[in-house]
Amino acid sequence: MHLKTLYNKLNVIANELGIKIIRGKGNFKGGSCVIKEESVIVINSNKPFEDRIKNLALGLLEFDLSKIEIDSKIKKFLDEYKYIEVKDEK
Repeated sequence: MHLKTLYNKLNVIANELGIKIIRGKGNFKGGSCVIKEESVIVINSNKPFEDRIKNLALGLLEFDLSKIEIDSKIKKFLDEYKYIEVKDEK
């Protein structure tokens, strides 16, 4: 799957879950947080596109994805990141 397509599909998932995506430039990693009771994922536009996708995917994994229908290819992609995240925590 093309990276731009993947990125767009991840943004659609965030939108369906009511998660706001904030894009900015600066010296920060990015990730998910809650601001004034609103779920937010912050994406650093200075980072390479692959890093933006990774931050978006990892941010989405912190939410209940079972509430929505997710394309099987995207679900597989997110499951791979879930495995990587768990592996990195050990």
